Amino acid sequence: MIDKSYYDADMAIYYADFLASFAAFLACFILAVETDGWMRVLPMILGSLSLYRGACFAHEITHRQGDRKMRRFALLWNLTVGAVVLLPASRFYKPHLTHHSLGVFGTKDDPQYLPLRTNHALMIFVVFIAPFLMPFLNLFLATTASLGANAEEGLERVLRRHGFTMGSDVEERYRKEITWLSRYSLVIFAVFCLTAPQWLPIYYAILVGGWMAGTMRIPFEHRMIGHVAQTDKRDHVLDSFTVEAPLAALLQPLGLRFHTAHHIYPGVPYHNLRRLHEELKGRGDKDYNANIISFWRAVRGPQPLPVDETATS
Repeated sequence: MIDKSYYDADMAIYYADFLASFAAFLACFILAVETDGWMRVLPMILGSLSLYRGACFAHEITHRQGDRKMRRFALLWNLTVGAVVLLPASRFYKPHLTHHSLGVFGTKDDPQYLPLRTNHALMIFVVFIAPFLMPFLNLFLATTASLGANAEEGLERVLRRHGFTMGSDVEERYRKEITWLSRYSLVIFAVFCLTAPQWLPIYYAILVGGWMAGTMRIPFEHRMIGHVAQTDKRDHVLDSFTVEAPLAALLQPLGLRFHTAHHIYPGVPYHNLRRLHEELKGRGDKDYNANIISFWRAVRGPQPLPVDETATS
């Protein structure tokens, strides 16, 4: 167990960090628009990373959606970054909380655990091709949601027939919220298209860059060698990594590089994860400390667990 103070969220940190990320994205977007040729590349890269960092706050909202202090913050996120990426935070709730569920984590029913390290074709698609498709997918889902349709269920049925899941079907209690937020986002997008269509390629490129940063992050967090038949609480420790190197923060912002601590105590706010990690590390837990790896080891890929712990179903 850990001290309850670790769960205390400092909303001033949330607002300051998020608004700085969103402001950096806007500044980089404007700079990219105002420059020409190769001079656009740097602000577009920085714009993608800033937008990606801002988008990662949906992860915090997901884990703290029951916290009343997060409601206004969640609304701010949905009206800003959520509108830019055409993705209400509530679309992220089910797939991510399923990923953290006991008994589901690491199995074929986990929508966010993909065997990317052994299925090279899937790895290429997820990391390098999907980012170019995600803006169109989100535009499609926002359009159908704005009309009151539930395209997510159909998408999920198709994926499951092919042995995959995105956990994309939305719980009914969030349907109205997603509908009005989708309509809001589409109005913003339509105004943007009508008033500045020449900026659409820059907008799309920054979105793709943000999505690619997110997909490149995925293998840094778990082994992703194959699915297991079943898991328990300890498997969240055995199959989650911590990358202490600050360089990892580019791909794993908001404390996501302390991923083992996050999977053990998913409700802890990101600004407390480093401190929590240091405490857990100091306890001398062999399994916990074994999964503290270097940035370059994460890039190369961690060693597999013993066969009896990774037998695929």
